[in-house]
Amino acid sequence: MPDRNSYTSDEVESCRDACDALLAAWAANDIEDTTLEAMVFGQAVVVLHTWFAHRDLDLEGAGSNPIHEVRVVADSVVGNDSVLRVEGPAAWDPSRTVLRLAVGDDIELTANRFERLAAAYLAAIEATYPESAG
Repeated sequence: MPDRNSYTSDEVESCRDACDALLAAWAANDIEDTTLEAMVFGQAVVVLHTWFAHRDLDLEGAGSNPIHEVRVVADSVVGNDSVLRVEGPAAWDPSRTVLRLAVGDDIELTANRFERLAAAYLAAIEATYPESAG
């Protein structure tokens, strides 16, 4: 599949709806298990990243933007036992990220942190990969 340089508003909204449904289900169950919460929302970031996995990476940019942050977090959850790592030449400035994670930090997501990251990510996807004019 060729790299994509645009996503429809329906595709972005569908992802947003899925994130909202997960967050609503989590809240409705009033679960107070921080280990389970970190596992659920760590995996949710992997899914969030995968939703737009065919995006053109040249448009994504590097460093501390929400699109790259989701990629780094997802890759770290899957390939580094949920410890943040940044591969390649990308500059990483935790103060410019949503989660404020530094390289080597444990990735322990909460529902609130996932909600903030997903919102920033989807806004960045909309801005970086705008719907084609047709």
